[in-house]
Amino acid sequence: MLGRHGNNLFWMARYLERSENIARQIQAALHHALSREDEGEEEWASIITSGGSRKIFDKKYDTLSTTNVINFLLRDRDNINSVASLMSKARQNGRSVRTSLTQEVWLSLNESWITCEAALKTPVNIHDLPVILDGIIKGSSLFRGALYGTMLHNDIFNFLRLGTFIERADNTIRIVETKYHRLLPTAKVIGGSEDQSQWEVMLRSLAAWRSFNWLKKGRLDPLGVADFLIFDEQMPRSINFCYKMVRYNLEDLSNFYGRDYKSLGMAREICLKLTNDRAKNIQIINLRDFITKHIAKNSQLSLTIATDFNLN
Repeated sequence: MLGRHGNNLFWMARYLERSENIARQIQAALHHALSREDEGEEEWASIITSGGSRKIFDKKYDTLSTTNVINFLLRDRDNINSVASLMSKARQNGRSVRTSLTQEVWLSLNESWITCEAALKTPVNIHDLPVILDGIIKGSSLFRGALYGTMLHNDIFNFLRLGTFIERADNTIRIVETKYHRLLPTAKVIGGSEDQSQWEVMLRSLAAWRSFNWLKKGRLDPLGVADFLIFDEQMPRSINFCYKMVRYNLEDLSNFYGRDYKSLGMAREICLKLTNDRAKNIQIINLRDFITKHIAKNSQLSLTIATDFNLN
């Protein structure tokens, strides 16, 4: 496959995943903000900061009001990580590789873009927000369904899945980063019910609230949340799960092309380190150091994939 085509597939998947992740974070923050006198200002700030857009936001807006943040995250074209910007870039990449996609995959992408453009054409009314967010998330789900149900599981499929799981791992790591202090063993004592609401926001942001409660029987504690989001092998947005999927897809590409790749060695090393870390007591893991290292590892792995497969 031409490197530029692999690059289009990889980034199309990343942009789609990122748009869904932002929608889920807004959903979780809105759920939290409705019960707060300050409209959940801390939550809105953490979403903008984790996305690396705080400087741009501060130049354009005077306050972290719910309305300002929602419109900035969803439709502001000056924000390269707004949902409107991301969906446009995803569709542009998809058009470049249109002949590599099945009709169902292309239509799901194109229809999601059309729906998004129509919904975000004018400033978002808070009353319309739940429907808009559901539409963004459903569009991403339809894309994945079409991908699994109609595409050959070949190198095209692998590049799409690599983009999805590299982006998903980065999102999980950064959400944990913004609240890691609430996952420390002392958080239960220090924060009380306030910290519990923050753990709930974290889990809802990663579509993990119900699955966590199902596994843990409703027992919400900082170490349990940390272990679940980092090490769980069944939760599709845990850091461990994401890197296993990255490894599997790189192994497929290695077999398909008959070559060994540096990125595959890196992915295997990350997976092995996560397995070894899980065998330890999570209380002795330096969470801040762990998060910092994995943000760097994820970035380096993405760059190495680009080098290995001449993505440009």
